Amino acid sequence: MMLIVSVFNTPVGCLEVTHDEQHIHRAVFSLNTSTLTPKSTFDQIIAQELEGYFQHPHHRFQLPLKPQGTPYQLRVWNALLVIPAGRTTTYGDLANKLQSSPRAIGQACKKNPLAIFIPCHRVVGKNNCGGYMGREDALPYKLALLQHEGQIDFYKNIS
Repeated sequence: MMLIVSVFNTPVGCLEVTHDEQHIHRAVFSLNTSTLTPKSTFDQIIAQELEGYFQHPHHRFQLPLKPQGTPYQLRVWNALLVIPAGRTTTYGDLANKLQSSPRAIGQACKKNPLAIFIPCHRVVGKNNCGGYMGREDALPYKLALLQHEGQIDFYKNIS
């Protein structure tokens, strides 16, 4: 299986997507600004899905994802997929729902290999916006996604 890395320029920054011809394996916001001319049909589908989301924040991605993680991480990531756009939950609330701890939820979110597609940006701290992609410099992406989904006003004061 050959993996392809494509870079998509989105309104919140460049999204580097690692995929094969049928599944997305990894997606991270990066400073890689290589412009993408869709090379494959799957690149075009990914580009259309991203465009759909950025035009309508309630767009539900219809992409085949293949995240690699532990059974626990996969359980957390599956729980993230049901948080609707425009809504957030806290690490603590998600921990209660999954009978886990807020810290373990945070660690699973940090390891989420599919930024934006598995919406860990919708999980926030009780008194702050939490982290994003395990990188301090990635927080602006999370805030931009929350703003796009209409959730920013509350977080402006606590980030």
